[in-house]
Amino acid sequence: MVLVVFAGIATLLLQPPQKRSLPVYGETGNFRLTDARGGEFDSLQLRGKVWVTTFFFTTCSGICPIMTKNLKSLQERFGSYKDLEFVSISVNPEQDTPQALSVYAQKYGADSDRWHFLTGAREDITRIAVQGFKVGDIREPIFHSAYFVLVDRKARIRGYYDGTSAQEIERLSQDLIKLYRQK
Repeated sequence: MVLVVFAGIATLLLQPPQKRSLPVYGETGNFRLTDARGGEFDSLQLRGKVWVTTFFFTTCSGICPIMTKNLKSLQERFGSYKDLEFVSISVNPEQDTPQALSVYAQKYGADSDRWHFLTGAREDITRIAVQGFKVGDIREPIFHSAYFVLVDRKARIRGYYDGTSAQEIERLSQDLIKLYRQK
C-alpha cells in the first residue's frame, strides 16, 4: 500500500508542470490620445497585438527613467516579435506635449513604430489609468503606478509587473512568451 502511494506521488512529481494560462484582470477599454508626432492615436490600432503599457512623465527623476530603461530592454529583447508594442502614457499632460514626448522617446532610443508615447487631456488620462488599466490615483494621477501592464490581443489585462524590478521584468518576459504561444 505504501509503495503504491509512493509510486503515485513520484509519478505526479515527474510529470512536466502544467502550462497555466495567465489570468484576465479586465479589459482596457478603448481610448484616443495624442502621440509624440502630434497625431491621434486610437487604441483600436493595438487590436490583434500584444502590448505593454506604463504611465510616466518626462520630468520624473525617480522611477520613470528606470521604468523607461526597462521597457527599452524589453524592446531590444523582443525585437523579433513583430506584433509586440509598447505604450507609455504621460500623467503630466500640461508638461508633456507631443514635442516633449518625442525628445524623451529619442533620448531612450524608442522604436517609434512600435513604442507609442501618448498624452491628452488630464481627465482622459485619469479615466484611462484608473478605470481602464486599474492603476493610479483618481485624486492625484501624477503619483502614478510603477506597474507595467501586459495586455493581450483582445485588449484584456493579463498581468501587472513592477517596472523597477529586474525579477519582475523577467516574469513579464516569460509571460510575454506565454501569450505568443497562445496565438
